[in-house]
Parts: sequence; structure tokens; C-alpha cells
Amino acid sequence: MTLSAWLAAQYYAWRPWLPERLLYHPDFFRVLALLELDPALGAAQAKVRLRHILVDALTHVPYYRDNVPVTPGEARHEPLHEVFARFPLLSKDQVMAQQRAFLDQRFDPRKLLYATSGGSSGQGIGMWRSKRVADIEKAFFTREWGRFGFSFSKSRTLRIGADARRLAHESPWRLVGNRLMLSPYHVNPRHREAIGGAIRRFQPAFVHAYPSSAAALAELLSPDDIAVPPKAVLLASEPATNLQLAAIARLFRCPISLNYGLCERTNLAFASHVDGVTSPYVFDPLYSCSENRVADGRAEIVGTSLWNDVMPLIRYRTGDYGLIEPDGRCAAIDGRGHEFLVDRYGNHIPGLAIVIDESTWDFVRLYQVRQTRPGAISLAVVGRHGPLSAAQKGFLQHAQRRRWGGFFDIAIEEESDIPLAANGKRRLVVGLP
Repeated sequence: MTLSAWLAAQYYAWRPWLPERLLYHPDFFRVLALLELDPALGAAQAKVRLRHILVDALTHVPYYRDNVPVTPGEARHEPLHEVFARFPLLSKDQVMAQQRAFLDQRFDPRKLLYATSGGSSGQGIGMWRSKRVADIEKAFFTREWGRFGFSFSKSRTLRIGADARRLAHESPWRLVGNRLMLSPYHVNPRHREAIGGAIRRFQPAFVHAYPSSAAALAELLSPDDIAVPPKAVLLASEPATNLQLAAIARLFRCPISLNYGLCERTNLAFASHVDGVTSPYVFDPLYSCSENRVADGRAEIVGTSLWNDVMPLIRYRTGDYGLIEPDGRCAAIDGRGHEFLVDRYGNHIPGLAIVIDESTWDFVRLYQVRQTRPGAISLAVVGRHGPLSAAQKGFLQHAQRRRWGGFFDIAIEEESDIPLAANGKRRLVVGLP
């Protein structure tokens, strides 16, 4: 076990016994208190936060100082909606082309957390954030999932996600503190008995998973394999189809919470599936300013975080689509994929479980996973600064074989571009017909 893995194991082992004031930044608790305010007071606080973000961005963030025709003084005193409208819309390409220009100059990136995501479009983005920003994010989930009785530090949780993945020859599960970590790569008939036994022994109060992984588990197990139904299933990272929700509900026999969020932290919305009925998504007005960019009859989701003062993205185009009503409701969100890959054993692996290493985004601009036969995949990549060197291709190949070699033969294909699909987005996964 590596030192980082040992430290993580110790943290999760002791976390249920530690007071929350030792785990979270003080602003975690301040935001929780704001979320309990009367809606009118909450709306007033949201305006205060938006003005604060705009002033700080114009004062301390190079991109906005150089490109927005507003002074910090004007942002402090002129009507908020007029100031906000003078900020141009941002695209992912703009952010990644000059990442450091979006970082508040008061922060040292070496002392920050850095997270990357390829998203469903295969176009990577990396974001710096502080522990304070990460804890504030967690406050919104704590409040929403707390409706079901969930606690990050104390609830016994079955976790199925990229952080739970294991190598092909390893056991499909492991215990980490109050979490049963189940590898999404192993949810297949070969491991049915081991997975069912681990869940029966652990008796999770909650399930936290990708929709595709939870649905795959629902195809593998029956309600009889779950000794005690959990209190709720908490879905994240990708949208869920009606068929997936129905399968998950049949297995776990409990409410399902869905959320829409991004690595960019510009928008957050929650929905629920109870007794066969899925509610609209509701965008949280205290988390961000959510708006639409309407073009060609489609409403693109645009967001501005009210809390990310480390790397503020203002009026950021998400590339996802859904009409947001004045009360924050959104009937459906489109733009994210549900593709699966078939491994060498004939098992289906969720496409969004595929990740590439953080450092790869330094030299890769776009990528796409392609499959033309079971047990083999090709990683199509577009270089960020022109053709990839032999060393860069070798790095990609080695990293993917280390992670996926037990499941797939892997090839690297270099492309000049990856074309958009009919819905205007690039597909992350092009699976078998």
C-alpha cells in the first residue's frame, strides 16, 4: 500500500468519530446556514455573492481585467444586471487555452487542489480550487442529501465510481472507513456472488454511484440479494435514462436523487425519482447564476459560480442543454452520453468510467474512445500543440494499459480533429453498433 493510500485509509477510518468542525472549513457551516434562509433572503444573498465575484474577478483575475470593459469601481456601484451583462460568454476552449489567466493572482497553484474532467464530450478541462471551495460545494450536497438522512462522514455508503476502480485481477470491492467501494469495472456476472455477499454483509444505508453503474448492478442482482433496502440512491456525474431509473428502483426499493453538476462548478441542479415519477431538475440559485444561451432553437446552459473565487468562471457555456424556467426548474438536460464498452469477457463497462490522467491534458486537447470489436478499444486523441511526440504517445499507451490492460487491447490513434455529432456535441464514446 502506498503512503497516500494508507493515509486515506486512516482518514476514512477515523472520520466518523471526528467533530465536523475539524473536517470542514468554517464557510461550510456558513453556507449551510444560508441554505436555510427564507427564499427572499437567500436571493438577496445570491446578489451579494455575485457582485463580490464580479468585483474580485475584475480586480485580481488577469483574463477579466484584460477583456471585460468594466472597472472594479463600476462593478461595485452600478446596477448588478448591467454589469453582469457586459461580461462575455466563455467557452471551454477559451478557458483551457489560457488556464492561468483565469486563476486569481492571490493564490499559488502549488497550494491548491487541481481537478480535471473529460466530461461526456471528451474535451478536457482542468480547474484549481481550494479546500474552502471544495467544502462549500459539499455543503450543498450535505443539505440536499441530508433530506434522506445522509452524512458524508457517518453514513454507511456503497460507493460505485471511478475512485473505487480496481485492476482486473483484484477483488471487486474493498472497505474504506464507512464506505464499501465497488469497482464499476467489476459489475458483471463473474463477480456476482462476491458483490452480492459484500453488500449483504455491509448493509449500506445509501448508494452513491454513476447511474450507468447502478443500473448495471440492478441487472446483475435481485432485490433478494439486498438484505435491507437503503434509505436512498444518490446518483451523480451523468444523467439517467428512464430505463436505468426503473431498474435501480426495482433493485433498491427506495427514493433516488439525481444531480447535474460539472468539474467547472458553474451550475448545480437536483431532481428526484420516487414511486416511478421523476421530478424536474431545480437549479440552486445560491450556488450559481444559471442562465440560457438560446441559438438555433436550443437553450444552452450557462453558469457563473457564486463561490469559486479561486478560478471564477463567469457566464461559462457548459455545452449542455435545457431550458431553465424563471423559478430554476428544468424539465430535462440533454448533452451527456450513455455509451457502454464491451470488454474481453463480454461484460459492459460504462463509457463515463473511462478517464485519462490529469497531466495528459497538457498535450491533449480532445479525445474519444472508439470500439469496433469486443475486448479492444482505440483512444483517438487530438494534440493541444500539434502532433504528439513518441514519448507522449508512449505515456498515453502505458497509462491506459496499466488501468485497462486486463479488460481491453488498447491502441492510440492521433487525429487532427474529432467532429461534432448531430446534437452539436462531441461523443466521448463510440461503441459497438
